[in-house]
Amino acid sequence: MSDPRRRRQIKTPSGPRKKDAPDASKFKMNPPPMGRSEVPKPKPAQDQPTQRRSDRGRQGGQRDGRGRQQGQRGGGGRGRQQGGRRDQPRRERPEALKGEDWGRILEHDTKDGVATAMAENTLVFCRIKVKGNEVLPLNHRVYIGTDQAKRGQVSAIIGMAHLDKMSNMARQDLPVLVETFVKEHGQYFVEEFYNKAGPLSRKQHGYELLTDVGPVKARDEVGVFASMDELNALAKVKGGELLAQRFVEEIEDKTLQPRLIDLLLPVKA
Repeated sequence: MSDPRRRRQIKTPSGPRKKDAPDASKFKMNPPPMGRSEVPKPKPAQDQPTQRRSDRGRQGGQRDGRGRQQGQRGGGGRGRQQGGRRDQPRRERPEALKGEDWGRILEHDTKDGVATAMAENTLVFCRIKVKGNEVLPLNHRVYIGTDQAKRGQVSAIIGMAHLDKMSNMARQDLPVLVETFVKEHGQYFVEEFYNKAGPLSRKQHGYELLTDVGPVKARDEVGVFASMDELNALAKVKGGELLAQRFVEEIEDKTLQPRLIDLLLPVKA
């Protein structure tokens, strides 16, 4: 009689079968990297002209179909073209210069022949084209009106000038220019501003706003003065300098009220 344990077959689960290790004798190394393959560059079309840019540079003085002058492209750059247009005289007179006949030089660039002038009636600034190479000094008076026969030193009006785009030298000379203008017309400003400043007028309020004056001093010392020197001596203020300083503040800030520039200008002889 056979043993029943021998006929019993017990199957046990077997684990994962191990892979055969690679034969080291058959191992092959990868080839070394050869770098990026060169990409062929596109060839220029044969029918494309190669001298088009040079032809444009030669034809820079010609005009196109709409009558506008073409700028030179070769080596000139867009900045030069825009700068040239900026310095070209305007065909129409700026509206801000309506009624203006005289201006005072604030800055003169002899290299470009362009000067910045302050109009006397409204203290606005314009850019003008100057004739010749003579340097125009600060506060030099030039005619900027519409009569071409009177323009001895100005050939054309280029346009308006903005304070934020002026040079640092022009900004430093602006208070000097305005103060010189006020002192030259000191008698007019004494009569029209200091002597006529009443307790309820806008000019009185403007007088109070001047530096180192204030409402108390303004009410006590407003009177009738024969000249700017008498005003300075009796009121113990620098009338011309204070008024010029207020004008400069109104030029820099268009929102200041009251605007003495609008109340006192233009100067009437």
